[in-house]
Amino acid sequence: LKGIEINAADIPDLVPILSLAAAAAEGTTVIRGAGRLRLKESDRLQAVTDLLGTLGADIRQTDDGLIINGTRKNGKASLQGGTVSSCRDHRIAMTAAIAAAVSDGPVTILGAEAVNKSYPTFWQDFEKLNGK
Repeated sequence: LKGIEINAADIPDLVPILSLAAAAAEGTTVIRGAGRLRLKESDRLQAVTDLLGTLGADIRQTDDGLIINGTRKNGKASLQGGTVSSCRDHRIAMTAAIAAAVSDGPVTILGAEAVNKSYPTFWQDFEKLNGK
């Protein structure tokens, strides 16, 4: 997985999970055209920055997006565990769950019930897939 440049103007809802993939990639990913994410259930650019930063990603915001330096070295991503907030945002909570699945340590998600807005059975399905 290698870093890329993404114009997210037409795919803003994918930015949280794409950011996680970028954090697990090798190289730098630049996401542009995502300024409207500041006006969703949370300021999603800030929420993603906080989430991934807590887990050890090298991530910073721009006016309309994110710059993420991937943690993949020698074929392995390196995200650590930690306690993160969903910011009461379903997409951030689901991204945090996937981050937990690929992190080296445990991830505690505050406000995990935010998934109920769009996917009430998310946690049951996540557990069926061996998510913890």
